[in-house]
Amino acid sequence: MNKLNILALGIFLAGVVSVFTLDTPVTRDIQGRVMAALSPFIHSSAAIESGVAEAAAPALDPRQLKIENERLQIEVERLRIVSQQFAQTQEENNKLRELIEFKQASPFKLAGARVVKRVSSTWWNSMIIDKGSLDGLATDSPVISASGLVGKTGKLAPRMAEVILLTDEMCRVSAKVEGTLEQGILAGERGGLDMRPDLRLQFLGKGAQINPGANVISTGEGGVFPPGLLIGRVKRFEIKDLYGVAVVEPAADFATLEHVFVVEMQSDTEP
Repeated sequence: MNKLNILALGIFLAGVVSVFTLDTPVTRDIQGRVMAALSPFIHSSAAIESGVAEAAAPALDPRQLKIENERLQIEVERLRIVSQQFAQTQEENNKLRELIEFKQASPFKLAGARVVKRVSSTWWNSMIIDKGSLDGLATDSPVISASGLVGKTGKLAPRMAEVILLTDEMCRVSAKVEGTLEQGILAGERGGLDMRPDLRLQFLGKGAQINPGANVISTGEGGVFPPGLLIGRVKRFEIKDLYGVAVVEPAADFATLEHVFVVEMQSDTEP
């Protein structure tokens, strides 16, 4: 390379250095144009460097990954169980709060009881509660829930009592259709183990005007059940040879009963 070429190269390099070091409007404009022209090459170089760095990174241990995965699965299962327990506790608290509010608002003197035993063969006939004669219960006392009439007490033990359910054929209630003058005798209807039996309000007038959905309530006649207790709602009205019959859907859900109340009726003699 001759001296003239060396001199020209030196002048060019000095010009490039001055362009990238001097801070003038002209140099800033030239710097921007140069950076714009070189930007594709800069991005490509950065991507190549990143790929090389990832390729050079050490591979993860499969055994360690498996252990971490199992730990995370256990943690997820634990959190799921905690969430279910919280939801169950909240539901139980809501039920107990509703029972307390119902007891406080009831016009009757009530004794709360918990269902402790049911047998599949007598599921729709009876159940056992955890209150008995030592708790002040008497035979033939009405048993209700927050939804409606459940039945009446039967045999008593010191700390337990049998409840004859409204769906049993032997539990009979004097009842009437709300909003009408029709009243009769309501009794259970024996059904299978896998179906909830309906109730039947018999001895109604054949020409009675009874609409589906009408409430059926106790009349208080007979002395066992007080008047005004909700029993259920009419599903349909059937006309028999001698009288009409209202098929009634119970207000209480006998399949899921957990807590009930025994109505303490006033008596003339002390037990």
